[in-house]
Amino acid sequence: MTRNSNESQRKARRITSLSKQANDLSTLCAIPIGLIIFSPGETSPTIWPNDDETKVIVTRYLSHTENEKFKNSVKLETYLSSKLEEKENNIRKTEKRNKAKKIEITFNRLYEGKVNIFDLDATEINELLKLSSLIQDKLEDRKK
Repeated sequence: MTRNSNESQRKARRITSLSKQANDLSTLCAIPIGLIIFSPGETSPTIWPNDDETKVIVTRYLSHTENEKFKNSVKLETYLSSKLEEKENNIRKTEKRNKAKKIEITFNRLYEGKVNIFDLDATEINELLKLSSLIQDKLEDRKK
């Protein structure tokens, strides 16, 4: 007896939770959602939000052609590829900003005498030369 009541309470909590999530999704995405929940051993399914609304949603869905049903759907692979590309672009931009900031800090430390020019490698010196030419160009623009 206790086991059956625990299972029915658990099932009721699951249905309540699922209904709340469906309601939240419906609100967030501004789309109609209906749930039809079949449980083993029950003759009639649990329907949310109610029979009439769910029947309208299902009927409207079934009236669409296959192309209409899936025209806005995105394959998971395509979605993940676009997200991965976006993240990689963000990483490249961040790395570029970090590199520029590091060179700027090195330039300032060199100017202040905290770093010796002979302690820098060829790549850092090249980057410093590029930075100094950019600074010179900005100064020339200000003069004009």
